[in-house]
Parts: sequence; structure tokens; C-alpha cells
Amino acid sequence: MKFNRKKMTTLIRSVMTVSALLTCGSALAADNAVTNTLDLHVLDSVTVNSTASLCSNSTVKVCNGSILNALYAKNNFMPYWLNPVLVNAIMPQLQALADSNTLPGMKQRLKELKKLAVLPDQRGYDLLLTDTYLVYVDYVHQLMQDPRPLYNSHPVTLAPLTLKMVQSYFPLTVQKINSLIPSSQFVPTMGVINHLLSLPANPLDSSNVHFDKVVYLGDAIPYGPKVATVLWNLGYLTQPQYQQIIAQATITNTGVMNQAIKTFEGNYGLKMDGIMGPDVVSQLTRPYSSLARITALNLQRERFAQLEGNGPQIIVNIPDFKMTLYDNNKPVFESNIIDGMPKRPTNLFQSYINTVVINPYWYVPETIKVKNIIPAAKANPNFLKNNRIDVIESWSDRSVVPPLSIDWATVNPKTFTHQFRQDTGPENALGRVAFLMPDSFAVYMHDESKSEYPLFKRHHRDFSSGCMRVQKPRQMATMILSYQNMPTLPSVDDMINTNNHREIGLKVRVNLDVAYLTAWVTPTGQLEMRHDIYGYDNPRSKPIQNQFISIPNYRTHQRIKLALNGQSS
Repeated sequence: MKFNRKKMTTLIRSVMTVSALLTCGSALAADNAVTNTLDLHVLDSVTVNSTASLCSNSTVKVCNGSILNALYAKNNFMPYWLNPVLVNAIMPQLQALADSNTLPGMKQRLKELKKLAVLPDQRGYDLLLTDTYLVYVDYVHQLMQDPRPLYNSHPVTLAPLTLKMVQSYFPLTVQKINSLIPSSQFVPTMGVINHLLSLPANPLDSSNVHFDKVVYLGDAIPYGPKVATVLWNLGYLTQPQYQQIIAQATITNTGVMNQAIKTFEGNYGLKMDGIMGPDVVSQLTRPYSSLARITALNLQRERFAQLEGNGPQIIVNIPDFKMTLYDNNKPVFESNIIDGMPKRPTNLFQSYINTVVINPYWYVPETIKVKNIIPAAKANPNFLKNNRIDVIESWSDRSVVPPLSIDWATVNPKTFTHQFRQDTGPENALGRVAFLMPDSFAVYMHDESKSEYPLFKRHHRDFSSGCMRVQKPRQMATMILSYQNMPTLPSVDDMINTNNHREIGLKVRVNLDVAYLTAWVTPTGQLEMRHDIYGYDNPRSKPIQNQFISIPNYRTHQRIKLALNGQSS
């Protein structure tokens, strides 16, 4: 890449006479020794090894040589990053990307930028930072097309950029740079990540500390000073409390220490009983660097759990076993949920609720039909009758087939052509209320059968076959229907009490995002961690099926093909 020499000569002369540029830190013409070219040759004496990892097909020291040429030409060969406000806007985002470990080479690139930033001649820094900005734009665009690397531990692969693709991000402004921020909680999250990375190694190294018993209230705490140090490092003890505790000859699970353990449990999604069992110990012994990486990884995941507009929107967070309804960007309703079990995970997707069903029928999904219903019917002749399940001809022909007309002993579950439908009632698998949304997985939100209500008392609730069961379905239905301007509609309870099946199409759709966040930072700066129930945070030996993590957007019909056939877009 070569810049116009005549224009560069004019630029150098003008820069030498403009003190504003010099005070901003530009060394484009700081002395007569600087050459009059602003091209890739300014990187000749600089080691830039990161490009091989970021974009292996590049034949020069940057990833986007031809685009840089065009951008700088359009900018009259002036530098882009003279204003420190712009640098301060982009660098934390690049650091967050590097901390997530989702783009090989980014950590190395930041180290190279740091070295260039202190040189008298800032031209190389400006070129490399612009190239890195383009890499980041490419990264975000790739994630929006295929978010699977955030869940399957595969690196994001950049695609060749075009000048047309990047033009909307130039000329540089803080607003354009900030449009790439992954989360509204970006600033407090980066504060937590930076704090974690600044800490010394976790003194509770799981390789050399072993808790051989559960520590109950009043018990002496093994490795007491180390446990106190971890709680202090993570913000659960103040410095005066910490100093007072470690001065004790024996540290016990009482008082301030017990309260700190309870608060820690709550923030890590554990039962807040103040008892140090295996789950608590496994979280206390996690390396701080691991916490930082998981937090940065989930920061990128928050791109797919953003509030949009001012209308009603539901965000489901699977690892938190919780759903929240927002109105005008403020939470107005919350309910615990039951998620899919690890062997039948709940799909991640973006859609909208368009129908509320009162006293629903349950049309049995294929997986449950094959793995549960048919084996049960073969084993127990009364199973279908006892559970009020009808055999129907097909999805298109819902006429009932007498179960006695079927020779169940010879039925092959995988080739059985008939379907199953459960009648309405309190023991219906969907309960009394269901919420339907466009998707290609037969996934929806619904009530629970009455006999299964005790499951909501469990702390970890990954029991379903993929759908999301709601603990407060009647209240949720009442909230959603309140947006519909249907003054003559009976109350939800009255409609349920009729025992009649009723489907209510929504005039005001409720956006729905099914997300997977195992770490996030609250507005107060508190780190919240949850159990990685599906194993999406770390590499796994068994590949994750694409349809579970492709996050198709049924609101905009993007990535639906990817979700249906499991192929990359």
C-alpha cells in the first residue's frame, strides 16, 4: 500500500505548522527525520506478529491494507486517532475482546499497539490502531451472522471486509465507536475484569488445598486466612473486617465471615445457607483469570440479550433459571423458570410471543414422542388413558385413532407415523397457560402440570425437554394481555376456570430473547456468576449441536437457515 507522495509532502508541511496536532501527541512531522510517507513502510522496523493469527491470508503486516489505503486517502492522509477521546472509546472494547479469548491474536495485537504508542513517531500506531478497529468491526459483524463461537469455544474467523462495509463507521466519532459496545453494563463490567486481572494468584489453589468435609455454621474453616483473602479480594469483606478476621487464631464460620459466605453464595447462584459445601468450595478456588475470561466472554454474549425499543420484552437467562419482563426498559415482572436438561437443552433464539393459550392441548414433540411416550405406552396399556393422551392420525389430520387398534408390541418408535395430543386440564404437561412464539424447534413457554409444581422449589431447575416452564404463568399472562387493549376479555383466572381451550392472538407482540449468561455485572458493580449447566463456557469433547446455539432471530428472520440446517451462513 502506497500513499500519494505529493499529498503527503503537503500534509507534513501543514502538520509542522499546526501546534494543535503536536499537542495531541502526533509525531507525523515532529522533526525533520520523519519521512514524508504515511504508508505501510512505517511498520518496517516494527515487529507485528499478531496479523498471522488475526488474518492468516494477509501478505502484509496489517489485515486490511487496501481498505486502509482508501480510508487514509479519503481522510487527506491525516491520522485518525489524534483525539484521545476516540482512543479512550475504542481501547477498552479491544481489551474486552482480548480478555474473552474469542479472537486469536488480539492480545498480541494490543501489546504491539502499546509498544507503538510510546514511540516519538506515531504514524505506525495510527495505522495499526485503525487496522485493529477494522478487525473489531469485522469481529462484531461475524458474531451477528454466526454467534456459535461464543458457546462452542471455537475461535471467531474473520471474513474479508469491503470498503462499503466499513464506511458507516467512518469518519470516526465516539458515537460510532460506542455503537459496537456489547452491553449497557460495559463500563462496570470492565472495571470488574480489570480488578480480577490485577489480583495476585488465588491463594486457594485447587491443586494444593483440599476440603475434606462440609463446613457448617460455627465450624472452624480450613485454610481460614486464605478463604478470608479470597472473600476480601472479591469484595465480600471490607479491609477492616478482613484485618480483624485474619488476626484470629482460628477463623470460624460465624458472624461477618458467615454473612460474607452467604452473600457470595447468592451472587454465585448457590443456596444461601452459609454452609461451605463442594459447590461453594469449587467457586472459591476458581482462578481469578478464569473469572475474568468468563466475564469477558459473557460480555460478548450480552449482544444477544439487549433491550430493544420501549415496548414489552422478555429476557430469559437459562443458567439463572429466570425470566424478566421489561417495559420501557425497566423490569416489571419476574418469574423463576425450569430449563431444558443438559441432554435436551433449551435452544437459544430471538423471537416474540404472539399467542397466549388458555387451557392448552399438548401436541407431543417428536423427541418426547420417540423417547418417552411410545416406550411408556408399550410398557403400560393404561398409560395413554391415565394421562388423557389421544393418538391422532397426523398433524394435518387430527382425527383420533383408538389405542386398542394399535399393536404396541410391534411399534417402532422411530417409524411410528401417528402423533399424540394430551387433553386440557390441570395435569396437562403445559399446565393451564402456554405462550407461543415463532421458532423451528417447537419450543415455547408454559405453565407446569399441577403435580410437578414442587420442581420450582429446587435450586437448580434443568428438568424439561427444552421448553421453558414458568412458575407464575397466570401473572405473566395477565401482564402480557394488559398491553393488548382488549377491555372485554375476561380475566385469566375466569378463562382458566371455564376449562375451555382458548387461543388469544396478540395485537402487541412481546419480544423474547432466550440467552445464556453465566456471568454478568450489576449496575452497582457486583459480579454475578451462575453454573454453566450446558458446558458452553469451556471446550468440550462432544460437539454441541448447532441448532441449540445458533441464536436465529425470528423477529428479523436472520440466521433462520443456519438454525434449521446447522450450517454456517
